[in-house]
Amino acid sequence: MGTELVESMNSATTQNSFSAFPEKPRRRVPRRFKVFLTTVLLILLCLPPLAHSQSQPQSQPESKNESDSVDLEHIESLLILITQQEDQIKLELDELSQQPVTPSSAQRKDALLKQLDQAYLNFDGVATQHDTSDLFLSKKEGGDWIKEIEELSLPLLHALSDLTKKPRRIDKLKKNIDSLKSKITRLEDASEKIELLLKKAEIKIASTPEEKNYLKRLKRLKNKYAPELARLELREVQKNLDHELADKRPILDVFAEGTREFFRHRGRNLLIILSSFAALWWVLTKLRNLLVGRRNLLNLHPRIIKVVRAAYTAVVLVLCVSLSLVALYLLNDWLLLSISIIVLVAIGWTSRQLIPIFFREFQLSLNLGTVRENERLLWQGVPWLVKSLGISARLVNDRLEGGTIVLPLRKLIDEQSRPAVKDEPWFPTELEDWVTLSDGTYGKVERQTLEQVILRLKGGALKYYLTADFIKQNPVNLSRGFRYSIDFGLDYGVQSRICGELPELFEQGLRRLLSPRLQGEPPEFLNLDVAFEKADASSLVLKILVEVDGSAAEFYEEYEREVQSALIRICNENNLTIPFRQVTLNLPDDESRLARFLESVPKKNPLGS
Repeated sequence: MGTELVESMNSATTQNSFSAFPEKPRRRVPRRFKVFLTTVLLILLCLPPLAHSQSQPQSQPESKNESDSVDLEHIESLLILITQQEDQIKLELDELSQQPVTPSSAQRKDALLKQLDQAYLNFDGVATQHDTSDLFLSKKEGGDWIKEIEELSLPLLHALSDLTKKPRRIDKLKKNIDSLKSKITRLEDASEKIELLLKKAEIKIASTPEEKNYLKRLKRLKNKYAPELARLELREVQKNLDHELADKRPILDVFAEGTREFFRHRGRNLLIILSSFAALWWVLTKLRNLLVGRRNLLNLHPRIIKVVRAAYTAVVLVLCVSLSLVALYLLNDWLLLSISIIVLVAIGWTSRQLIPIFFREFQLSLNLGTVRENERLLWQGVPWLVKSLGISARLVNDRLEGGTIVLPLRKLIDEQSRPAVKDEPWFPTELEDWVTLSDGTYGKVERQTLEQVILRLKGGALKYYLTADFIKQNPVNLSRGFRYSIDFGLDYGVQSRICGELPELFEQGLRRLLSPRLQGEPPEFLNLDVAFEKADASSLVLKILVEVDGSAAEFYEEYEREVQSALIRICNENNLTIPFRQVTLNLPDDESRLARFLESVPKKNPLGS
């Protein structure tokens, strides 16, 4: 501590003695002052560090008293030197004040004032043997922009602090008590050291002006570093802490009181603002509906209406928000105003990267994008009608149960729609329809929703498909009508009759055997036709076509078996042969000779010798 103060004083003395300015020739330093500075520097270099002298082990009381006496003598000498330095700086300041004011003299005066302040600090530090620079200094204030931010967020911070006011106040009082105790300890120690210096100075008779000035400074320091004021402040803080700790109310009571206080002031303002915002929005929205809504008083084109509605809504939103902020300003509710401004700034800051997406969504909402209203859109493998585009997209498919879905516009950014064709089906099936799928499944549509299609198979089993997977199975809807196409082969022995007699024979036989299906009310079999199809490798093929009404879709498999049975009965009645598939082997010449040789070898009787 003492070494640092000495170095600071030396630097101040050096700066005081050897400073020069280009604007004016350096003033000649008196010889007497040079001798004085040289003496001061020699004494300072010879002085041992105060900290070193304080850290030496003290084994005996006599050596301790001697060391204390030596330290006091060193401190007293150093303080007198600092006092002399102060007097010299004051003399130079008096001389500068009598000269004309120039830039160089003003700069010199500022430098001397800084040296004088440093000398005062050095005197206090050497006398108290403590670093006193932070005992009486206030904190520096921040920049202008920091103060602006603090003023903006101060109401919000105060409101948040009210929620935890009591525990934070108790914690602050405890920290103040600890800080005051530390301060009192330092002040007491400093006061003791100043008292020792005073006792020693009062023993001697002050003979020189420097010694008299030194004694006055010590008396002023005694009052400055008196710990009584800090003790009073400590007692007051301790009293406040005891009062806070004694006031223990239930948390529910504190919460209820805070809620009542909020609705007594801020709640009322918030209700006024929300009501005003809602009323203004409702009135302006009604006006929009009159101008560009169903009545369309402006007689605008439907495409233009979407753009005008969007622009009008944006203007109304900005107007409502602005008037709400103005109302909060007029009500002097800085808390809600600060919260509103912070929320708006946060929304603007976080949405800066979403502007391209917002722009494309805005295009879709105006019906100017790749997806447009009243067009057909394939969404997740299922066709949909784009019913409306606004803040969200509304898709409709009447063939599906619950066939309406509302999507955010961002889901449709990379999709494309097309104009719908008249009478184009929106789904392959309806409820209660019978279908066959490419995986061989045959059943009735029990349910078809946005997510799944359920088929009821013969026997009552249920089979589930995702709606998109069901469409990928290429369903054949039998309930709209279907046709059996049967290839029936006959032996080549009837080749002469296959083109005329046999097709007529089979058609008459089928009409006779299937008459209940052909002559019912209404008929289930609508048409029947038999004709020669082709000559196959092992048979002559007849093509039997039977067109069936969709009401018979439930018996699709049964009626197919009935037609097959009728064909077999016709063959049995007319002794017609149904050939089986034959395979002909063409062997090389060597293998043919081997086969003839094996046939010529007599076969042995397995039971004989």
